[in-house]
Amino acid sequence: MRKKNRHFRILKLIDSDLITCQQDILDALHGDGVEISQSTLSKDLKELGIIKIRGKDSKFKFIQTRERDTYHTGLMLKRELGDFLREIVPVGNLVLLKTTAGNASGVSKSVDDMGWSEVKGTLASVDTVLVVTETDKKAAAVVEKLRRVITE
Repeated sequence: MRKKNRHFRILKLIDSDLITCQQDILDALHGDGVEISQSTLSKDLKELGIIKIRGKDSKFKFIQTRERDTYHTGLMLKRELGDFLREIVPVGNLVLLKTTAGNASGVSKSVDDMGWSEVKGTLASVDTVLVVTETDKKAAAVVEKLRRVITE
């Protein structure tokens, strides 16, 4: 089973209220013929932003948090930068991101989606993204964040 389908199945399982521990998820997946290890399940739960809480009835249950969106957005930025970024050029309160031709728009959207408070907006051409900040210091912070995304 592909990862995307497995994630969908895991989300359906945690919505069922029958799941109280990871072993329940493993058993249900194995019952459906999905071969998955405990470590892979743990990684999937992290990627999906799923945490375990104690419900009103004192029973444990799994819920999906907003952390999944943050994780996914960061992953998309990492991919965009890793695949298409050629150069980061700080220019005062602006940051120029040089990309391979035709890929600036995707990089621009990924930067916007991160929701970094320093970023006021981005503009994209064919191979360049202009990241607008209010100050030189905030531009330097954006450069540092971008470099951290690339190296993590």
